[in-house]
Amino acid sequence: MTAAEIEVGDDSRELQGGDGATNEGLPHGIGDGRNDNMIFITIRRRTLILIILAIILVIAAACVVISMPRMRRAAHGAKPGVRLRDVDVGGLYQEEVRSVVLGLAGSVERMPREAIYYAETGDIISEEPGIVVDIDNTVKSVMAAPRGANVDLVTRQVTPAVTAAMLKAIYSVKTSEPAVALVFNVAWGEEWVPAILEILAESGVRTTFFITGTWAVKFPQMVQAMVASGHEIANHGYDHPHPEQLTEKELVTLIEKNETLLRELTGVRTRLFAPPYGEVNQRIASVAGRLGYATIMWTVDTIDWQRPDPAVIVERAERRLAGGNIILVHPTEPTAAALPTILKRLAEKGYKVVTVSRLLELGPPVHTR
Repeated sequence: MTAAEIEVGDDSRELQGGDGATNEGLPHGIGDGRNDNMIFITIRRRTLILIILAIILVIAAACVVISMPRMRRAAHGAKPGVRLRDVDVGGLYQEEVRSVVLGLAGSVERMPREAIYYAETGDIISEEPGIVVDIDNTVKSVMAAPRGANVDLVTRQVTPAVTAAMLKAIYSVKTSEPAVALVFNVAWGEEWVPAILEILAESGVRTTFFITGTWAVKFPQMVQAMVASGHEIANHGYDHPHPEQLTEKELVTLIEKNETLLRELTGVRTRLFAPPYGEVNQRIASVAGRLGYATIMWTVDTIDWQRPDPAVIVERAERRLAGGNIILVHPTEPTAAALPTILKRLAEKGYKVVTVSRLLELGPPVHTR
């Protein structure tokens, strides 16, 4: 083999890439087209997959966004299917439920109607309680209701300012409770009031003091001491005229002037009225009633203003003793002397002394002595 043949053989191997597997030495663009196509196809597949994934993510995000309010309502709103007076409130938030309640309230609410006294005939038309929707408790009831529940509006009665009972004088209370009220009418007797307050405090007893305005003006500290000791103060008129001789306008002044004074002295708005001299009729009681007062008389009068012996006062206080009695006394020397015995005897017989307002809570008022 000549040298020329050897060189040719080497060149042919170089051109074939030795084993025919390489394309080294070929001009640019010859032999690599298939690989380029494969790379391009791979890139296109990856891009397509990314686009599809992006579309899926967008759809998923949109679904989440759309479902979030529903999820929030399911978590924080009224349970599904809950109805309030046939109104579907399921899924509503608390404030939305409140708006629905307010809208429904007008269909059931009713203003109270006060009792009326007709002077011409003597007839009394009884009061009619009002109805008001308890907004807050209704909303709570709806929000706490289980799925599919039917809920009604929560309502409460409103007592009229003037009731039929207030248009008649009250002499006692019908009750099975062993309780009586001890009431002091105070238009004088200031020298005995401190001792009486001390005796009551020692016995742990609370009573009702009916006070005139003219007395309160002179002894404001004593009025305030009564309140500070836990006693009830009530209206005995600004001064002490004969109510039957007063016009309706004068009766109003008698009550309201004293009410204003006592409120300025104590901050208490009085609601009980004891007419001076115990003079009462339907007209007087109805005037007091229209002003928001119950007219209080008595079951037993100790007539202690005549200053009898203390033993007589004790005996009179126990006369016809029964639960619901109203026992009338005044701040006199014999009354102060009799008071410890009266309280002791009542306690021994199982009776508790309470204020008039408390006694009225124990049963219906009795309008005859």
